[in-house]
Amino acid sequence: MISAIAYHFLSPKVVVDNQSDKSYSALNFSFPSNELSFSAIKPRSRQTIYFSPQKQIGLITYQLLSDSGNTVAQGQLSYIGDESPLAELGTTLTFTIKENYEISFNTD
Repeated sequence: MISAIAYHFLSPKVVVDNQSDKSYSALNFSFPSNELSFSAIKPRSRQTIYFSPQKQIGLITYQLLSDSGNTVAQGQLSYIGDESPLAELGTTLTFTIKENYEISFNTD
């Protein structure tokens, strides 16, 4: 049981840090082998979703939606997975939303 809990906390994760004064209806991600969606992103909030290791190289695309449902930012970046299921453990992908719909990306 302890190993299951440890695996959960070491699983790769996406963190969305909204540093703006705006709220958003969603931030959607398409990973090489699955999709994630953050919904109801409040101003000055931080949310985390854990995901399964991708085990492959590919693109992550993202789309930020305003409260009215309009796309206000979108883009893509490379994701380098690894065939070893342990290689991606502990990976954190942080997307920071700043004023004027600017999104920055950092990986730990």
